[in-house]
Amino acid sequence: MSDEYFIDLIQRAMSELSPEHMAELEHVQILIQDEPTAEQAEKLKLRGDQLLLGLFEGVPRTQRSGYESGLAGDTITIFKHPIMQITHGDERKLYEQIKRTVWHEIAHYFGLSHDEMDQRQRA
Repeated sequence: MSDEYFIDLIQRAMSELSPEHMAELEHVQILIQDEPTAEQAEKLKLRGDQLLLGLFEGVPRTQRSGYESGLAGDTITIFKHPIMQITHGDERKLYEQIKRTVWHEIAHYFGLSHDEMDQRQRA
């Protein structure tokens, strides 16, 4: 799968997320990488059998104050190969996983914990 097509799927997924939340994303760079870097894997203490689908790196909005909020330079990275691995080439599952991963990382940007995300998904 080409990077361009993968990016198109990410953009499509983002267009389906809450417009209010998307409008509040400030200074967030969204990237794709094939796999996490060695530094990212080490920082997260990933074991060899663990897959990382996405990663938010930065300061969550709930932890910011004043001047710092405009200079955070936050990054969301979506990892192409792990997502493709777990969706087994199924186009529908691929898109749904991308959408779920993008939402998950944006939720981290807004300061939501995994427990809070689980509660919102069940509601």
